[in-house]
Amino acid sequence: MKISKKVWFDSIGVGLCTLIYSLIMTGGGLWMGSAAFIAVSYFFGAGFPKDKIWNILISFALGIVWGLIAFRFLHVSFMSGLIGSSIMFGIMTFIVLFLQGTIMKFTIVPAWLIAWGTTMLILSNITIHSWGLFVFQLYLSMLLGIFVIGYASDRTIPLRVDTLNNKSVNP
Repeated sequence: MKISKKVWFDSIGVGLCTLIYSLIMTGGGLWMGSAAFIAVSYFFGAGFPKDKIWNILISFALGIVWGLIAFRFLHVSFMSGLIGSSIMFGIMTFIVLFLQGTIMKFTIVPAWLIAWGTTMLILSNITIHSWGLFVFQLYLSMLLGIFVIGYASDRTIPLRVDTLNNKSVNP
């Protein structure tokens, strides 16, 4: 099996940048590495849109805020059950899409929803002792994922690789 230079360079570049990112995260005491991988995965999956980076970063920030709001609502007794939480999530999702379609056209819904889900996932598994520090670390992890793993590798990653003939295929 012949492996193309692009596969080698992409793999080595992203692998080295991930190594550097991991050293930064561990050395800085940041423990939310998964958030960085989710963020950079979205960035690569969206086709590495460098021209939309600020839109994505704003959408990630809004998603974190949305996660904090949803988490708070889930601690209200009538909203914590199946029906209440389903209605709350439905309304919040409607608001995201409505805002993006009207007054916040600069936002990117998938980035917003990914950050919202990531925030909710982390919040549901840990106890927060400092909310300000939590939000700072979460957003910083997402930023580092995009800039250290994504931008530093500075290669457009193929959206799908056909493993039979090693040709990049864009769906």
